[in-house]
Amino acid sequence: MLRAPRRQSGIALIAVVVFIGIATAVYVVHSLDADAVIARQNQRNAEVLQSAREALLAFAATDANRPGALPCPDIDGDGRALPGVEYIGNGCQSYIGRLPWALLRIPELRDASGERLWYALSPGFRDAGPVTGNPGFVNPDTPALLTIDGLPGTFGAVVFAPGAAMQGQARSGLGINALVNYLDGVNATPTLQFSAALPGPAFNDRLLPVSGNDLVAIAERRVSKEIAAALNQYFEVYRFLPFPATFDDVQCVGPGFVPAGGCQPAPGVLAGRIPASVTPDAYASAGSGLRSALLNGNTVPPDQYDLVWFQLQRWREHVVYIVSPNCAGPPANDCAAGTLSVRAASGNVDNARFVLMMGGPPGTGQSRTTAADKSMLSNYLEGQTLLAAQSLAAGAVPTQILVPAGTVTAVQGGN
Repeated sequence: MLRAPRRQSGIALIAVVVFIGIATAVYVVHSLDADAVIARQNQRNAEVLQSAREALLAFAATDANRPGALPCPDIDGDGRALPGVEYIGNGCQSYIGRLPWALLRIPELRDASGERLWYALSPGFRDAGPVTGNPGFVNPDTPALLTIDGLPGTFGAVVFAPGAAMQGQARSGLGINALVNYLDGVNATPTLQFSAALPGPAFNDRLLPVSGNDLVAIAERRVSKEIAAALNQYFEVYRFLPFPATFDDVQCVGPGFVPAGGCQPAPGVLAGRIPASVTPDAYASAGSGLRSALLNGNTVPPDQYDLVWFQLQRWREHVVYIVSPNCAGPPANDCAAGTLSVRAASGNVDNARFVLMMGGPPGTGQSRTTAADKSMLSNYLEGQTLLAAQSLAAGAVPTQILVPAGTVTAVQGGN
C-alpha cells in the first residue's frame, strides 16, 4: 500500500522527461526549419546578385563606343535609364539607384524578400548613354572609387539586395523610390563608401561588388578583338601590316582627334603604338563601312562617333602593337606567317604576324599623367614583357616574348 505513490512519482517523472524530449525535438525542428529558410534566402540573394553582376559585365563588354562602361542607375523604378531622367548632360542624375534591368535586357530580378535590386556606380565608369559629345573616357587609367568596409580594393559598381523593410522604412507612396527606405546604415547615404556588415536589427543589406579591374579586363578583351579584326582586314586588302608609331610620338596620345598626318608609322620600329595615319588609305575612309576605320583617329561627323571611340576613349595610349618584320610594309609582302613567338598565361603562339599587349591599370611606380610619362614603355609594361618590347622598339626580335599576365592577343599567319 505504501508503494503506489512511488509508482505514481515514477510515472510523473517519465511524463516530464517525455514532455521535455518532445519540447526539445520541436525546438530543434523549428531551429532546423529556420536555418533552412535562412539558407534558402541567402542562396536566393546570392543567385540574383550574381545574375545582376553578369548582366553588368555583359553590358560593359558590348557597349557600342565605351567598352567597360555601365549605365546610370534607375531613379524612378521603371528599369530604364533615359535622357533627362537618369542621364543629365554628360553625367548621371544619381550614382546610386535601382538596377536598370530593362536596359540590361534581363528579367526584373528580385531578392529573397521580393524587392528589386539596387545599384551604385563609380562615376568614371558611366556609359555615354543617349547624350551627345564625349562624356569622358573608360580605359585602364579610369579610377574605380567605390569602397566597401572590410574588403580590399576599389570597385566600379556594387549591386544590393535590400531585404525586407526595417523599422522606419516605408516602401509605398511618396517613399517608394527613396534610397533610405531600402538600404541601411552607410549604404543609405549617396557616398562612395558602403558596408557589407552582418545582418542585425538595423541592417539586412546583402551586396556584391564589380571591381574596376574586372571592368577594365573585359574592356581590354573587347578592344583587342576589335583591333585584331581591323588589322586582319587591313592585311587582307593591302597584303602588309603597318609599322607601329613610336611610343614617344605625342601626336598618338591625348583626349582629342589625331592631328592630320600625325601618329605616323615608323619603318624599322617593331613595337609601339597603333599608328593613326598610314598609307595607302589610312585604314579606311570614314563612313566606308570597313572595320579598320576604327583605327584612324581623325575627325568624323558627330553621327559617326562609333568610328573613333578607340582614339577618343584614349585606348591608343594603352595598346602596345608589335609587328613581325617580314609582315610590315609597304611594299606588299603577303607574308604567310610571322616570326614572333609568344609565351603567355593565356596560351602560346608561334609564327605570329602581330601581337597586341594591353598595359592594364598602372602598377606600383607607374605614372601616366604627363606626355613624358606616356612616352615610356615602362609605365605600361613590366619585367620580361617590358624587356622584349624595348628590344622590338629598337628593331630587334627576341627569341620569344614572355607575357606572364594581362591581356595579350597574338595573330598567326592565315588567320
